[in-house]
Amino acid sequence: MLLALAVVPVLIIAPLPASAASRTFVTYDCAHVKVEPRQILFACGDGAFYSDHLHWRTWHRLRAVGEGEFHQNDCRPSCAQGTFHERDGKIVLHGRKYCADVDAHVFAHARIHYDRPLLGNRRVHFGLACPLH
Repeated sequence: MLLALAVVPVLIIAPLPASAASRTFVTYDCAHVKVEPRQILFACGDGAFYSDHLHWRTWHRLRAVGEGEFHQNDCRPSCAQGTFHERDGKIVLHGRKYCADVDAHVFAHARIHYDRPLLGNRRVHFGLACPLH
């Protein structure tokens, strides 16, 4: 009984594992991670979708909320000859996953809500990747 009482205080004051208390980053340029970036490149293959002028209202381990400008290429007739269209909008980053190559947790999903439709969409939701090497 005395041993059990001695173990309980140790469990209560033991620190959380580093992974449980760590910050959550976002992959912002396809190769690096950052907290509260001013821009995010979402389309790593061709650069056809990105945001800039981002301002973050909140940034927590499990969720980040901000707003900024979003730019998307219509890729007509091709992405090389397409036109970029711009909308203001709000972004929510959520979910987290561990990226071993950078030894960090990153947001796994983004939800974007535009102030008016961008290429026919008022909202988009998609997955975010670990940095490419």
